[in-house]
Amino acid sequence: MPSTEPTGPLSHVRVLDFTQLLQGPLATQILGDLGADVVKVEKPDGEWMRSWGILASTTGGEMDSFLAFNRNKRSVAADLKDPAVRDRLLELGRDVDVVVENFRPGVMDRLGLGYDDFAAVNPGVVYASSSGYGQTGPYRERPGQDLLVQALAGALHLTGRRDDPPTPSGIGISDEYTGLHLVVAILAALSHRQATGVGQRVAVDLFSCTIAAQQQELTVWLNHGDAMPRAAENVGHVGATAPFGTYPTLDGHLALAMMPCPRLGAILGVGWLDEFDTNDTMFAGRDVVHRRLSAHFATDTTAAWLKLLDEHDVWCAPVQDYAALEDDPQVRHAGLLWEVPIGAGGATFRTVGSPFTFSRTAPSLRRGVPRAGQHTDEILAAADEEVR
Repeated sequence: MPSTEPTGPLSHVRVLDFTQLLQGPLATQILGDLGADVVKVEKPDGEWMRSWGILASTTGGEMDSFLAFNRNKRSVAADLKDPAVRDRLLELGRDVDVVVENFRPGVMDRLGLGYDDFAAVNPGVVYASSSGYGQTGPYRERPGQDLLVQALAGALHLTGRRDDPPTPSGIGISDEYTGLHLVVAILAALSHRQATGVGQRVAVDLFSCTIAAQQQELTVWLNHGDAMPRAAENVGHVGATAPFGTYPTLDGHLALAMMPCPRLGAILGVGWLDEFDTNDTMFAGRDVVHRRLSAHFATDTTAAWLKLLDEHDVWCAPVQDYAALEDDPQVRHAGLLWEVPIGAGGATFRTVGSPFTFSRTAPSLRRGVPRAGQHTDEILAAADEEVR
């Protein structure tokens, strides 16, 4: 079983977590992995992700989607519309460093749990909000969801082949990228408070972060006005030059990154690649190169091609499925897969661990994923004692 002793670079930080679904819980899980004491406040029957998730998949009676983002936390079940509960939570707020929420803008203010309410009892608090489209503006009240935001932000036109329909990312990239920005914002505000003693409110949103994720692509568009044409055949970055992309082999697929086509031709023994000897010709000819190389790579196995390419330091990799990834030697070496407790009854699940490395204050598994309200008496009773 994990130890609950404070460890990690954020072991001095206390977090009151009102988030639900993905990007908020991901952010607070990262804080928890780094040592923060995270108290998750959820409705009495549990937050929404406890009853919904991808593939409707469950482990130990909990949705896998919920388990994926809620380790290293304690859970309080609370009716936020109850004035007595609100008062106890504000009392807890006197001693926390960070409050995090991802409701629609205005909801926490109406509940009496907004920034001004917590700042009144704790002027040094860092109050972090994450929303779909920002705290102000014409989209303020719109539902913020990953696919909707990818669509609105233009990202669906960057993936797939030219004649494919608009294609979203295979992962919740807007949620994940926004969650990371939420962590950065919190840490920056904590650093500012350490230097000045002053707390503040910080905010991120899915829409702005998804636009920011297209920094490179939008820079081309904004400065040149060119469309970002997807390749007709090659599937890779929308602006990449040949031979960038994925290629079928005799028994699977391999991926190639950027490199001069003539050099690759010399390695493979195909002279026709010599004609693609500039960035312009490698971009203009990317579909021709992909079609011809696909036929060439299909004549041998992935392992055979990787052996040849690795010998010449070509930037390449096998296209692995999850079964291969689980058995990958680097995954095993880095300990990237963890077994995590669920509640207090002995159930466990397997998941992806923390990717951070610290020389002195390593991230650790101190708590599993709590059942809904598992720590309510422990935490709110302590708040009652402080009030008395």
